[in-house]
Amino acid sequence: MFKQKQWLAVVRGNHWVVAKVARRKLKLDILRLSEFRYETQLASELASNAETEDVQEQLGENLLVQKEGFQEEKPSNGGKKADLIKAWLLKNHVPLNKLRLAVSCPGVITRMITLPLMAYQDLDKLLTEQVEQYFTLNISDYVVDYRVLKRFVEDGEVRQQVLLAALPKYQWETLWAEWQEIGFKPKVVDLAADGLARLYSQLTLKDKSTNNPADLEAPLDLAIVKLSADRVEFILLEQGVFFLYSDFEVSLDVLDQVTVTVNSKGVGDEPSEAQEDLDLQTAKLDAWAKTEVEVTLRNVLQSLSEFFGFFAARHFGKSIDRIYLTGDYSDLPFIQEIFQSNLEIYTQVGFPNAWRPRFSKRTSALQKNGMKYGSLYGLALREG
Repeated sequence: MFKQKQWLAVVRGNHWVVAKVARRKLKLDILRLSEFRYETQLASELASNAETEDVQEQLGENLLVQKEGFQEEKPSNGGKKADLIKAWLLKNHVPLNKLRLAVSCPGVITRMITLPLMAYQDLDKLLTEQVEQYFTLNISDYVVDYRVLKRFVEDGEVRQQVLLAALPKYQWETLWAEWQEIGFKPKVVDLAADGLARLYSQLTLKDKSTNNPADLEAPLDLAIVKLSADRVEFILLEQGVFFLYSDFEVSLDVLDQVTVTVNSKGVGDEPSEAQEDLDLQTAKLDAWAKTEVEVTLRNVLQSLSEFFGFFAARHFGKSIDRIYLTGDYSDLPFIQEIFQSNLEIYTQVGFPNAWRPRFSKRTSALQKNGMKYGSLYGLALREG
């Protein structure tokens, strides 16, 4: 039997993804899933209003006067976004009091620290009142949270590894104000990046059997790279434990036409000479597409190479074992080959162990885009 069903949301700027899921261990059923994009909803409303105005002009001046009077009573544009989100949530019958959130925004900073084992109250006091000692920036401009990752014995003493995450305060205040306008206070707010780390960490430990000596080896060191239109995020996992997070701005939407062109290239039963010409054209097209993708990703690959060097310097020269690509643009043409050849690390698109959630009949049309919901899956695996 599945555990109690969960309502989850991942918020990334003006983009919301809300889902109802059922979970049993690592098995997820996506029962409902909807997406909200403010720009799309606003354009739709403006188009609807324009059609209404055309009708009202035909009905006469009296109705137009009534309409203008009604518009004067509407809230200002400052609350327009919250109004549209609230209306969309109500339309999708989302229970706000049960909604668990994960947020993704630029500027998040993480730190890994090691501390002696201490009572929860003492740890909370230390990381609340004296947390500035672990950062070189003005931490008063950030909201800081922490999570204990693991406990271990070192030199005969029990110690704990703690992840600190600092979110720019203005980002947090903007998010919280928007949620208040919508009319709810979420009880759980996670970082989308932490959800991805949780998902891949648990999946790489899946089905380990002590009967097989090979399974007794330490978990692999992984890099998870999430590719979005305007931002690339990546997480390093050290033997399944969060090690490093970073992000940087990109413009991958310029490659949309490359994907369309490659996917639309024709293949048919042509005469031999015509087929040879077609094969040559296909080869040229593939070479062009690969170059376009590689050039656009040049800064991404360079940055990843530097961070991998940072990892190796702290692990006696050992490199990352595997790269996983996920996100909206993880299906770019030749992307797996490009990452693998440039970084010389085995690269895979997708989730470990061929894992995937099961989409209900109601949401089956969205299954083809399942790669972009990794943070949502990770939020579903969160305990507590």
